[in-house]
Amino acid sequence: MSVHDDLWRVAEQAAATFEGFKIEVVGGQIVMTPQSEIQSWTIRRVQNSAEAAGIAEERLVSAVLIQFPGEAPRAPDVAILEDGATAPYSYEDLLAAVEIVSTPDDDNDYSIKLQQYARFGIPTYVIIDPFRARCTVLTRPKDTAYATREEYAYGETVTLHLTDGGTVQIPTDKFKRKS
Repeated sequence: MSVHDDLWRVAEQAAATFEGFKIEVVGGQIVMTPQSEIQSWTIRRVQNSAEAAGIAEERLVSAVLIQFPGEAPRAPDVAILEDGATAPYSYEDLLAAVEIVSTPDDDNDYSIKLQQYARFGIPTYVIIDPFRARCTVLTRPKDTAYATREEYAYGETVTLHLTDGGTVQIPTDKFKRKS
């Protein structure tokens, strides 16, 4: 039994007790974040955009565990999976991970998850920040960073070029801000 296993057991118990929270192990700590309606609406809009681009519903999951060997699993707000991926999902199944920032200056999404996703070669990482009304698309992972960074303001259309040849256009004109 590892420390990660112990942390996940405690996180699972917390999840069973506290409804309405996203509970993750991040940087060796259990992080409980209350989910907002803005996060829920944004997740739905991203998934709807991916489906409109022809990505099958079975390839879109939200808050479903993705395994990273030797490290804490992640449950991205939206994951776009390779065609044919089956549960339990691995980092190798991810074409894109999308995270919606829960708190201002969220170190989890901007640093810890960014480094882990890059380290494991996740081709596209998207950070949607309702506090700043901005979307950041990171591609070309190398070591613990991404070589390419594109910024979009709310109101613009975010374009994802997936490594399987697919393209997803995500209009952000209906994304809600959070203060």
